[in-house]
Amino acid sequence: MYTKEEIIEEIITIREEIGHDFVEPEIKDMYLNDNELTIIAPDRPEKSIIIGKGGWVVGKLREKLGFKSIHVISYTDIILKEYQLELSVKHVHNLLNEDKIPLNYIDAFTNLYTLLKQKQEAPYNTTIIEKYIDDNIDRDCYEDSNVLVALSGGADSSFSTLLAKSLGFNVRALTVDPGTIILPKQFRNNIDNLCDKINVEHEYVETDMTELISDSLTGKIHPCGRCSKSIHKKLEEKLSEHGYDMMIFGDLLSTGSQSVVINGENIRINLPALFRMEKSEVKNIITKYDVKKIKGYGCPLIVQVHKKYPQYRPFSIQRVLRETRAGILEPGEALDLIRTI
Repeated sequence: MYTKEEIIEEIITIREEIGHDFVEPEIKDMYLNDNELTIIAPDRPEKSIIIGKGGWVVGKLREKLGFKSIHVISYTDIILKEYQLELSVKHVHNLLNEDKIPLNYIDAFTNLYTLLKQKQEAPYNTTIIEKYIDDNIDRDCYEDSNVLVALSGGADSSFSTLLAKSLGFNVRALTVDPGTIILPKQFRNNIDNLCDKINVEHEYVETDMTELISDSLTGKIHPCGRCSKSIHKKLEEKLSEHGYDMMIFGDLLSTGSQSVVINGENIRINLPALFRMEKSEVKNIITKYDVKKIKGYGCPLIVQVHKKYPQYRPFSIQRVLRETRAGILEPGEALDLIRTI
């Protein structure tokens, strides 16, 4: 294991070799696990120095020192993440102590709480959730722990499906299908590949969004809000139809008390938000389970809306910025998405 001083010297040398300004970076801490190095910088400016323009410095550092990967995290981001995980742990603890979780879900929820505590104790460790999924994805589900998982074929919902099954929930994945202009082939391929690989029951739910699509293509509306409401309504209907009490979504933003919401007899879990996952963490996990990364922002419908009606682009950009402000999306990733918009 290299010392902090040795890593700093290597960074200075690499920056000089590729023509970057001389700066002596500061490293607060380092963490090595399975040949993956995590460097904790004091703040975002120090993080930028270590990463370098376009990721050149950290990329060359990885090659030179032979690490499988190098993650650079700012300590100021960790403080926020620690606090949000503290809120999640407190919320789930209260739900369990106050007997608000139905008995048929207690075992899986206890696993969830234990894993959440582990994540809270080491929020900078990007492999805790990944290793848990790898170790438990083939486990038998608990009896009567039936949950519906909203699976769109994107990164966040695919992660939710993987983690829900690993926790012991009896997962049935649902995909609302309004047609290829909203659910294109590459998303369907991800859905089919994932469900086949981890042996999860899956159902496509066809729905008519002709009016929404027409209103979008004629410039009357930005489709995302209405589309989301329509999909949620359809999923709630299926929840009632199947007689289930719990639904899991891939929402990243609804942290703290909003990560697990009880509405009457139904429970909604925003699983990535509960564990305060970041996009990069989620993507590293799902690619191991035949889920391919899909470039660009949104579905073919919103792409057409952006082209025909530029006045709607700021609404989509604002959605990207919300995740960036929350620390879920790295500025570089956000910039790539905004460019596609």
